[in-house]
Amino acid sequence: MSTEQAPPFLVDAVRASASKMQGMKAALDARAKELDALKAQLDAERQDLEKRAGRLEAERRAIDGESEEVRAARASVDQDLAAIRADRENFSAEQARFQDAANGLAAREKALREAESNVEHLDHEMIGRMREADAKFLAIVNREEGLVKLQQDWLVAFETREQELRTITEQMHAQQQESAELHGSLAHLGSVFKDETDRLAAQRQELAAKEESLLEVQRYLATVIEAADVGPGEAERPRSPPADEPPAPTESPSPPMPVAAPMGPETVEAESTPDPEPRPAVTRTEALDHLTRAIEAWKRSRDGGRNVGEMRNTLKLAKDALQAGKYETAIRLATEVLEDLQPAVIAR
Repeated sequence: MSTEQAPPFLVDAVRASASKMQGMKAALDARAKELDALKAQLDAERQDLEKRAGRLEAERRAIDGESEEVRAARASVDQDLAAIRADRENFSAEQARFQDAANGLAAREKALREAESNVEHLDHEMIGRMREADAKFLAIVNREEGLVKLQQDWLVAFETREQELRTITEQMHAQQQESAELHGSLAHLGSVFKDETDRLAAQRQELAAKEESLLEVQRYLATVIEAADVGPGEAERPRSPPADEPPAPTESPSPPMPVAAPMGPETVEAESTPDPEPRPAVTRTEALDHLTRAIEAWKRSRDGGRNVGEMRNTLKLAKDALQAGKYETAIRLATEVLEDLQPAVIAR
């Protein structure tokens, strides 16, 4: 029976078992490899955990140090909270004062509103008065036409008088030049007169010395005459005249001639420099002509519907300048009005 062949199903079963065993062996080998890999991974993780444990220990020590710092910080925070409470109390007091100030400000605002209402009322009154003044000014401007004609007549008479004054001024200038020449000649005569006065003063001193000597001689003669009247026994011996005096004349000396006091030099008037000729200025007629043309142009613009209220003050200033004699200012202001109203002037 040993030589008999095994049945085929047994062979297949053995083969299947063998292949199954090989598969299980391969699976076991693969599982062993996986276990080796897991072991290596576990070793690596264990080492990593040891490192983490070391780091955790260091962190724990650091946390302990930080805990101490936190305790110190908490104490500081407590102090800060106490300071905050004190500040809160101060803030409450400040808030109360601020509330009082706000109440005062509200009262002031109320007073300001009342003042603003009063100002608005005054503005309305002022506007009404300004309108009345504008109407009066327009009436004055309308009445100025007659005054302008009258002023033109006055200007003609004034220019005539001004021409006469210029002629008189020229004559006075010529006379002043002649006076200057006379002053020069008088100055020369004054120097000559001074020299003559000095010479007369020297002569007067000489005459005074001679008069003194004559007086001495007169006194000597009087003494001699008295001695002759008293007698030779009672009279004293007259003293001899001084050696430097001249001998006594036989006749009584003539009385000394009075010396005329030297006349002082005549006062010479200070030389007055001639006034420069007046520079020709703008005449009143020219200023009045410019102002008249400006007023006519202003009236035409006003009648044409143009807003010329702002130029009214300029015309008033020009009129005041004309009345004050500031003709150049009046011409300048009238020219400004004419330039602003150029279309109206062209229409004329």
